[in-house]
Amino acid sequence: MKYNTHLPNNQIPSENFLTWLVGFTEGEGSFIVNNRGDLAFVITQATIDKQVLEFIQEILGFGKVIRQSAITSRYVTQNKKEIDILVSLFNGNLVLPKRQETFDLFVKGFNKWVTKGRILLEPVVINNRPILPTLNDAWFAGFTDGEGCFTCSIDEKRGFSFNFNISQKWEINLTVLEHFSVLFKNGIVSRHSEENTYEFRLGGVNNCKNVFSYFDKYTLYTKKSLSYKLWKDIHNDLINKDHLDESKRREMIERTKMINKSNNTNSKY
Repeated sequence: MKYNTHLPNNQIPSENFLTWLVGFTEGEGSFIVNNRGDLAFVITQATIDKQVLEFIQEILGFGKVIRQSAITSRYVTQNKKEIDILVSLFNGNLVLPKRQETFDLFVKGFNKWVTKGRILLEPVVINNRPILPTLNDAWFAGFTDGEGCFTCSIDEKRGFSFNFNISQKWEINLTVLEHFSVLFKNGIVSRHSEENTYEFRLGGVNNCKNVFSYFDKYTLYTKKSLSYKLWKDIHNDLINKDHLDESKRREMIERTKMINKSNNTNSKY
């Protein structure tokens, strides 16, 4: 990574943060080349989760956070040296094949861009090695912050559903979703109601507990961290069969409504 090259006086972000950022970018980021050949790196979030964009800006030490509308904010950099740093981070470390395709186009644009203007930089050789996620780094936490969903519903007749879901567009990304089932030793991948979209679902209290050790170790930085905590607390109540008690069940039903109340629902797959 070219962090020291361009920002020698800044502290290099931790490997945990950088790996999280790669995962989060694969969910929420955009690699943009405009008609003039200028580049921009953008991460978009609901304004209610603006703090995660400010967190990224603070840790990286560059970029701007801009309020795009009443409900949307963006982290943006169009600086040549800063984008060079980000290209060096993402090159060879992206997991989703579809995201790799857009990054390849971005790097091709980058290699033209860096030969023009006052600041000239070295072109980059694309490294598009195929890789799969593991549970030994923060990539999956970042990706979950972007695309994951913790859900629970409890009905008046003691029935309930308890799930962890991740949806992705494009069949080319199916191998990654299927690999999640390997990582967590359970779960199914099926077609989503959205066209050309697929969903990994881990369902049931016994299966969903398989994610606890991972998320307890690798931090979620969006408001999904609050969703996860509440979801996990309700899991404990279900294990204790509190939902069989009428008064406790009513209270649990209200709490389940809060799990995803604050989350950004603007997924980009």
